[in-house]
Amino acid sequence: MSPELIGIISVGASLAVLIMGLFAWLRQDMKGQGKEIKELHKKITEQGQKHSDEITEVKIEVASLKATVETYFRVRVDPPQTAAVAEPPEDYGAD
Repeated sequence: MSPELIGIISVGASLAVLIMGLFAWLRQDMKGQGKEIKELHKKITEQGQKHSDEITEVKIEVASLKATVETYFRVRVDPPQTAAVAEPPEDYGAD
């Protein structure tokens, strides 16, 4: 065998080993990234559920507060539907 042929074969074999190593490394890296993405997705889902629960609680509290305020003003501000005077206003000189 000539030295050129030995050099070409050895460079080709070295490049093949290097490419196989890079593909193996890339595959492992992609698996790790996939695990990280799944963990982040799980965390985001948990936080979303937590925020959804908090929003529901706030909506319930706001509805309760609204009912309390409406009841307060209905009782305090609106006069009762029954007349407070037993006789018509014309009888005691009101215009």
